Amino acid sequence: MLKKITKLGQILGLTTSSIVFSQTGNVGINTPNPGSTIDINGSLAANYTAINTASYNLTATDFHVSYNGTANAVFNLPAAISGVGNFKGRLYTIKNNTNFTITVNSAAPETINGNASISIPANQSAQLINTGLTGASSTWEIVSEGSSASNYTASNGLSISGTDVKLGGTLSQATNIATAGNNLSINGGGKVMIGTNTVPTGAANSKIIIDNGTTNGALQIKDGTQQLGYVLTSDANGLATWSSTVTTAFANNWTSYSGTLVNPFTAPTGGGNLPTGISVVIPAKGWYFFRSGIAINSECNDYTFYINGIGDVWKSYCTSNTAVFMAPRDQNRVLYFSTPGTYTILAVKTNGNIPGSFNAGNPSFYLDFVKFQN
Repeated sequence: MLKKITKLGQILGLTTSSIVFSQTGNVGINTPNPGSTIDINGSLAANYTAINTASYNLTATDFHVSYNGTANAVFNLPAAISGVGNFKGRLYTIKNNTNFTITVNSAAPETINGNASISIPANQSAQLINTGLTGASSTWEIVSEGSSASNYTASNGLSISGTDVKLGGTLSQATNIATAGNNLSINGGGKVMIGTNTVPTGAANSKIIIDNGTTNGALQIKDGTQQLGYVLTSDANGLATWSSTVTTAFANNWTSYSGTLVNPFTAPTGGGNLPTGISVVIPAKGWYFFRSGIAINSECNDYTFYINGIGDVWKSYCTSNTAVFMAPRDQNRVLYFSTPGTYTILAVKTNGNIPGSFNAGNPSFYLDFVKFQN
């Protein structure tokens, strides 16, 4: 009788320990022909936990955890185990049912897809799986992230069609596009229209259209050059700056040429691009008034001082077959300069006559200029 009781105790002891099956082949539940290691013909239940606390440590008994709290929450994953007890393949599903954010932290130095933590936004979820790795490795991988279609919303410039959220809605709040040094390009055949969604008459080729109705101040451009009464002007490349339309300081703001004048008309032939030894320094783009005068005594010839690509600053015409002073001696010009800089004064004569005298007048040669309009 004692032997029987002892044997029974041994059997009961075995039943209270872990039961381990070591076999080959598949195990089926409600199916006689299992096609996988475990084949269940029916439902499967795992632990469901709903919590409200803002801090939670996931455990070995968790499978699906739903958060229903009233603040941002922090969930901590368990540290990985090396060797016996390793829980490689363990799955956690974390569902955020709130308008707050859940931060999921791995146990340092472990990572989640290479990161120390991940965020689960409002009304979204994440499923994680343990890789079995320990240390500074991706101990956890993200299986899936997202939310149900019923939780998708679109606003502030976005529209929704089913689960497709795309640009094309109405801005419903203040919006700042921070380019962070990146270019923002709008190309193609479309237009950027502000204040209207209808292309007005005459704007078929316009790329930017501003319609402010009858209210003044539809456009404001500030670049540091703006001042009261200034207008927007462009350089040769289309770069616009603010500038005044008229320079009023005229009579006492003359600038003379620089350099030393040399006689450019000593060659026994005619021609242009003759060096004069002088130049003018133009400080800014705009219209300039030039005045100059020189006495040249010569037989029939045409003499010119000019700035290449800009225009003449002094020019005389042949008026006699005998030697005379070229006329008119004193001349004025209005020239436009689109770019500031130093401009060389060149000369030209039409034939081989050489002046009998050059710059022999009283007063002697002069050339000065003043800016009068942008």
